[in-house]
Amino acid sequence: MNTLWRSTLLLSVMAILVLFALGLHNDPGMIPSPLVNRPAPDFSATALDGKPISLGEQRGKWVLVNFWGSWCVSCVAEHPYLVELAKKTRSRSDFVIVGVDFKDTEQGATQFLARHGNPGYRHAFDPGQKIAIDWGVYGAPESYLVDPQGMIRLKQTGPLYPGWFEQAALPLIQGVAQGKNP
Repeated sequence: MNTLWRSTLLLSVMAILVLFALGLHNDPGMIPSPLVNRPAPDFSATALDGKPISLGEQRGKWVLVNFWGSWCVSCVAEHPYLVELAKKTRSRSDFVIVGVDFKDTEQGATQFLARHGNPGYRHAFDPGQKIAIDWGVYGAPESYLVDPQGMIRLKQTGPLYPGWFEQAALPLIQGVAQGKNP
């Protein structure tokens, strides 16, 4: 009986160690999206500037759709990079950034942009989270790269980081420009 108990305990410990080792290879920030390589859900909303905005008006360009909120601590950390990225890509005719401020108040959003800097691109206002729900957003920040035909090609859960554009987005953009499928 003592041998059976030891064997069972040993197998249980080994099984736990194997599961732990397998889990080390999983990135907890990598939340898959069923929308990648599918058409991006179109949206029309009022932007924070009070004018209408839609994803469809950007057709023919690469679009970075960034979901954020003034209540989001990680969005504060991400924001300087978005300001830098907007400046860096402003001269590109094939790339735009569209912010989607969700689960927020208009006052909170405008104060956030005044305090942390307005990156110069437009922001759809989504207080009821309709756009965020259609896109399957789990939280903020969350970003999607949409190709010129309106297909989602990349999802980034969590803050964008310095070098993200060059490491993640640009290879896709250049690959398509060279006739390669993303």
